[in-house]
Amino acid sequence: MLLVYTHKITPRLRYSFNHFFKNVLGVEVEFTTKLGVFIAQSGPKFSYTNTPLGNEFFVHSNSLLFEQGIQEIDIEMSKWDDLPAFLGCNNSSMIPFDVFAASFYLISRYEEYLLHVKDENGRFMSRNSLAVQHDFIDMPLIDLWAKKVMALLVDKFPELSSEGNMMAKSIPLVEVVSPYKYIHKSLLRNLVQFFMSLSKFELWNIVEQFFVLLGIWKDPWDNFNAFFKLFKQTDLKPRFFFLYSKITYYDQGISVFNAAYNSLIKSVADYHKVSLLVSTEARQKAEQFKKELESFESVIHRNTKFIQFNLGVTSVFETYRNVLVLEEAEDFSLGYHDQFGYRASTAVPFNFYDLSNEIETSLILYSLVASEEVLRTRSAFDAFAKLKQLKDQIPTASGVHVFSVTNSILCDHNKNSAWREAYSNYILIHDKKE
Repeated sequence: MLLVYTHKITPRLRYSFNHFFKNVLGVEVEFTTKLGVFIAQSGPKFSYTNTPLGNEFFVHSNSLLFEQGIQEIDIEMSKWDDLPAFLGCNNSSMIPFDVFAASFYLISRYEEYLLHVKDENGRFMSRNSLAVQHDFIDMPLIDLWAKKVMALLVDKFPELSSEGNMMAKSIPLVEVVSPYKYIHKSLLRNLVQFFMSLSKFELWNIVEQFFVLLGIWKDPWDNFNAFFKLFKQTDLKPRFFFLYSKITYYDQGISVFNAAYNSLIKSVADYHKVSLLVSTEARQKAEQFKKELESFESVIHRNTKFIQFNLGVTSVFETYRNVLVLEEAEDFSLGYHDQFGYRASTAVPFNFYDLSNEIETSLILYSLVASEEVLRTRSAFDAFAKLKQLKDQIPTASGVHVFSVTNSILCDHNKNSAWREAYSNYILIHDKKE
C-alpha cells in the first residue's frame, strides 16, 4: 500500500491516482490530509501538494486536480528523459512535471470538452488532440509514465512490489454492420448496389452480385465459419458486435425482422461473446439506445454489458452520456477513425470520468488502437506490423490490446487475399496462446 499526503482530496485526485497506481501498476493507494498520519507512516509514501514537508519524496501539484469545471489550459510540452511531458513544476519536485494532473488531462479527454472543430460525422478530430499534435498518439504515455514513477518509488521503497514481464492480453473485435453483401437485402438496395457498381465500371462486383443472388456463389461477407475456425486455434476471446437497428443512411445493416439474421446472431453467440453495435441514432437518443439493447438481448436471451458504437465516438461526453443509464457497461469504441494509437493515452481499461458532473462513473472504457478503416490506410503488411508494434510497447500486464475488423476482412476474393492472410497470420502468430 502507498500513502499519499495532499492538502485536499478531490474526486479528480482519487480518480487520477487510482488509475495510475491501482489500474496500471496494481498498487493500492490511500490518501491523507493529516500531517501526523503521514509522518507516522513507516512504509512507502510521498507528498503531493504545493511545497515539500521535509526531505520526503515530493511531487509538486498543479491546480488541475483541485479545480472544478472546464477551462482552457496553457499546455507547454517538455521532455522527461525520452518521454513527452507537460504541466511542468518547480525544481523541488522529484518529477519535473505534474504527472498525475497530466494523466487526468489525457484520460478524462479534457480537450474534448473544449471548443473544437468536428468532422462530417460530428466526431472530435484526431488532429485537434494533443497526442497527435505532439506525436505521442501511438504511445500508451500514462502507462509509460507510471512505470518510470514506480521505478523511482521502488528505488526509495524496495518493499513496493513490481510486476514481472507478463504480456498484455489481446481482445480482437469483429464489427458486423452487415453480415451479407447482397443476400437478405431488399430489391431496391440491390438495385442501388448494381447501378453504383455500373457507374464505377466495377464489372467484377456486377458478376459477383448476379451469381450470389442466383444462389450459385456464397455471399462474400458471410465469413463467420472462417472466424470460428481461426479463433479455435487460439486462446483469444474475440467479441462480435452486431448492428441491430432500423436501416438509415449511416446504419446500412440488415432488417432486425430478418429471420436469417437473428439466427446468425444466435449461432455466433453459441461460440463467442456477442453484443450490440450501437447505431448512430441510438448514440444520440437514450430511448433508442435502450430499445436497441433490449431488442438485441431478446435475441440472444441474455444480458450484455459491453458495447461498441457504429462510426465510433464523437466526443466522450456526447457519446457516453446515454450509456450511463446502465448500471454496468464496457465500451470498446474509444479510438480514432483515421489514426492508430491511444486516444486516452493508456492501454489499461479505465472508468469514464464525467467532467460535466465531476464524478467517476461505472462505465469502463477500452482503448481501441485501430479499426479496419484505420488499418486499410496502409498496405496489409504495414498495417499489421504497426499493430504489432503498438502491442509490443505496452509496458504492463494490465494493458489490453484492442483492435477491430469487419466480417468482410476474411472475404476470399483475390483482391482481398493479402488482408485475409495478414489478419489470419496476426491472430495465429502474434496473439496465440497468451
